[in-house]
Amino acid sequence: MTFIFGNNWYILHKNSDTIPGEPTVTTNTIRVGIIGTGSRGINCISHQIAEQAGDLDITITAFCNRTESRMHIALEDVNRIAAAAGNRTFSPAFYSDPMDLISDDNVDLIVITTPTAAHREAAIPALRSGKKVYLDKPIAHTLEDAIAIQKEEHNTNNPMIMGFTRRYEQPWIELYNLLKSGVIGDLKMMLIRAVIPYTHYFMTWHRTRSLSGGALNDKASHYTDVFNWFAGGHCLQVNAFGGRNLFEVREDAPEFCAVCDDWTCPYRAELVETGTQDQARGAIDQTFAQETDPLRRKDNCVYKPGADIFDHASIHFQYDNGIVASIFYAIYGPQAEDEETFELVGTKGRMILTRLRGEIDLVTDYGERREEIIQCKAEAFETSHFGADRKLVQEIAKFARGGPSPVDGQYGMEATRMILSAMQSIDQGGETVRLANGPI
Repeated sequence: MTFIFGNNWYILHKNSDTIPGEPTVTTNTIRVGIIGTGSRGINCISHQIAEQAGDLDITITAFCNRTESRMHIALEDVNRIAAAAGNRTFSPAFYSDPMDLISDDNVDLIVITTPTAAHREAAIPALRSGKKVYLDKPIAHTLEDAIAIQKEEHNTNNPMIMGFTRRYEQPWIELYNLLKSGVIGDLKMMLIRAVIPYTHYFMTWHRTRSLSGGALNDKASHYTDVFNWFAGGHCLQVNAFGGRNLFEVREDAPEFCAVCDDWTCPYRAELVETGTQDQARGAIDQTFAQETDPLRRKDNCVYKPGADIFDHASIHFQYDNGIVASIFYAIYGPQAEDEETFELVGTKGRMILTRLRGEIDLVTDYGERREEIIQCKAEAFETSHFGADRKLVQEIAKFARGGPSPVDGQYGMEATRMILSAMQSIDQGGETVRLANGPI
């Protein structure tokens, strides 16, 4: 069965005065406009555009954010990266209304990295514009919005490219190729173990489903996309258990870490918001300290009332081709090399990918015994998302010049459908939820 959650979404402020851009481009240069100049849009995508602008013949011609000061900080940061790489700096136009950026003739490709609940507001007019569109994952915070975006993609015949980073990480690509080679026989089972230090989900706008669709939607939509990629089938049903067993509400909790006098708390924003390959940090992340709106802060107390997300879950999916897949998930894990692993079990063996090590542990049997540790780090493994963002920007440039989308809105909708169904199962005490066929 299908289901619809509430469809309240985050509305960006209307346009104020803009700063005209001064693009100096060739006729072949890809001109990028970025809607949402936060951590994902700046620290990951814009930084990689800045580093590779010369090689890829790509530039940034527009920013959109409801707070103009954040665009100035973002631009200074991105131009620092560009200059260090020996590339020309950028002079983008500034907008506070996504529609103004979408209609800017100096924009060829629209990058949408807003809070998840604002995706529909930007994605549908962007698709209708006929311009190329990158939409960050997850596709939406509700199934209703996910279906609306994917239908618009279909109706406009304008495929998007989506930001499922594992599609662009070399070890995951190598794992997929090994599977297709038949080395472990026919795939039967999959397990993603994600015991991750992501307590910051309770500190940001992700803490409410009305903006994020839940921490599971934000993080585990990566995993359901991987399952669909590897399974090559359609998920039929899911059951799940989970909830909150650590970050329970405390009525005496302070509003923000900044006003808390408990300096020994291990979840203080200053302690958990450090930069990692998976969570790139930059100058833009420091701007939260000047905000008064709790939804725009990054130091909400993890125990403060109002959060309705889960801190752990055990989820189980069944596919139409007999494959079963599971997610073992907790966001209060320690920083460790094995915090995210992906295990495949086939009829002749098994493979385990350890993400932070960039390696695959392969064991085969039943005819040919083989044990091997395969190192498959990308050259840019030390960069954000283990080199995936660098590869993603390269794929964006190809896509903008007419290449195919490696992962479009249909995949995004299916990934979110599976996660929201899992959340429904948790809300209903583990009841099995059957998924209907896709909307198109």
